[in-house]
Amino acid sequence: MASGFLILISFFTRIPIGRKVEFNEENFISSLNLYTLIGVVIGFLLAVTYLIFNNHISFLRGLVITVMYIVITGGIHLDGAADTADGLLSGRIGNKVFDIMSDSHIGAFGAITLILIILSQFVLFSFSNIETVFMMPLAGRASTIAACWNKKYAKNTKGMGTAFIENINNRVVLVNLIILFIFSMLSWYRTIIFTACFAAIAVSYFISTLIDDKIGGMTGDTCGAVAEISQIVFMITVLFLKG
Repeated sequence: MASGFLILISFFTRIPIGRKVEFNEENFISSLNLYTLIGVVIGFLLAVTYLIFNNHISFLRGLVITVMYIVITGGIHLDGAADTADGLLSGRIGNKVFDIMSDSHIGAFGAITLILIILSQFVLFSFSNIETVFMMPLAGRASTIAACWNKKYAKNTKGMGTAFIENINNRVVLVNLIILFIFSMLSWYRTIIFTACFAAIAVSYFISTLIDDKIGGMTGDTCGAVAEISQIVFMITVLFLKG
């Protein structure tokens, strides 16, 4: 499982882990129970960034944290969100949707989606406290796990996306939600954080059902879209509840 977690870190982030890690599907699947812990690693780095820039103008802090998040993740989820927007909003059906999502060129819907997500993160990071910044990636990864529950891989081709989506069983969901719950309860504003996590997960699962109706399942790209949307929902909910 430890080896599998390193595979998760190497694939879903750009964090150097000191040695080359080769993909092993068995280890990868066994480590899905720890997927939300990737959010802990990302959240810690974002929290450190927050502390470094805490005495600066809030918008500067928000900008730096936004950039740091993109650097840490390599923009993998942003890329998925853009591809998902281009494909699902194209008005096409069937394999045409997948062809558009696989196209290396970004379309108008993808560009608009990227702008909206990055702008939202910048504004929300500027007004969020350190607990929200830390918990955001945890909520996003737990929401992605929940969104893939009872879903199948939509494409006919097989890959890491297949191994991820089709192995999200009840145990994986439960363990990841427990991890999210534990860190939520460690928060000073635990009730607000827990409620925001619930909102993010609920919205993510609802979106995944709409995607499932459209293309017959989930893909790596749609997982990225769910992760980004759920994180925005989480931060908005926290700010709303805090007043």
